[in-house]
Amino acid sequence: MSYFFYLKKVNYPYFNNFAVNTHIMEIRAGRNINKLYKKIEPFKDIIWFLSLFLIFEFIWKLCVHQGENERTLLVLGKDLTSYTDGICLWTAESVHWFVHDLLGYNDFYLNGITLQFKNSVPIDIIWGCTGLKQLFMFAFILIFYFGPQKKKYWYIPMSLAILVFINILRLSIIFIIIKDPFPEWFISFNEWYNNRTWNNSAAGYLQFYKDWFNVFHRDIFTWIYYDGVIFILWLIWEEKIRKPYAQLKQSNTMGKT
Repeated sequence: MSYFFYLKKVNYPYFNNFAVNTHIMEIRAGRNINKLYKKIEPFKDIIWFLSLFLIFEFIWKLCVHQGENERTLLVLGKDLTSYTDGICLWTAESVHWFVHDLLGYNDFYLNGITLQFKNSVPIDIIWGCTGLKQLFMFAFILIFYFGPQKKKYWYIPMSLAILVFINILRLSIIFIIIKDPFPEWFISFNEWYNNRTWNNSAAGYLQFYKDWFNVFHRDIFTWIYYDGVIFILWLIWEEKIRKPYAQLKQSNTMGKT
C-alpha cells in the first residue's frame, strides 16, 4: 500500500486541511488573475504595442552603437558605416531637391552629403539622420503585432515609404528653421540645456549653431517622429485593418456554426 493511499484511507486532519486550503488558494488566485485580465483586456493592444516598442529599444541599445564622432555605425562591434553611404547620399539629395527645387530656396547648397544655406552652418547627413532606426522599429512592431499576415505584406512597405517621406520633410523643415542665426534667448537656454558656456568666439558660435540644429533634429522632431507618425501608423493598422478583419472572421465563424 502506498503512502498517499494510506493517508486517504485513514482520517488525517492535517493533510486534509492542507489539501483543502491549497485548493481554495488556487481558486482565489485563479479568480484574481481572471479579474486582472478583465481589467487590462481593453488595453491589451496598446500594452502589446508599447511592449514591442520597449523590446526593440532594448535590443537596439544592446546591439547598435555610435562611434565617438557619431558618424560610425557599430552593430555588435562591427563597423557597418560604409553600408549606409548610399542611403545617406540619397537622403541628402532628396532634402536638397525638396528645399531647393520644390520650395524654391536657391541659396540652399549640396556638396556630397553636406547641406547648407548660404552663410549658414554646414550639416552632414549621416546614418543617424536617415531614419534607419525608425524604419527597423516600425517593421519590428508590425511583424510581431496582431493582425492578418497577408495584409502586412503591403502595409509594412507602404508605412516605411511614408516614414521615409516624413523624414525628408522633417529634415527640410529643420534646415529652413536654422537658415537664419539662432535667436539671443537661445544662448542662455543652451547654457542650461546642454551645459555650454558662451564665449562669443567663432568656435563658440559654431557650437551653439550646431546645438540650435540638434534641438530640432534630436529632440523636438525626433519625438514627433516617434510618438506621432509611428503611433498613427500603428493606430490605422489597429482600427482600420486588424479590428475589422477580426470582427469579420468572428462573424464568419459564428455563421458557420
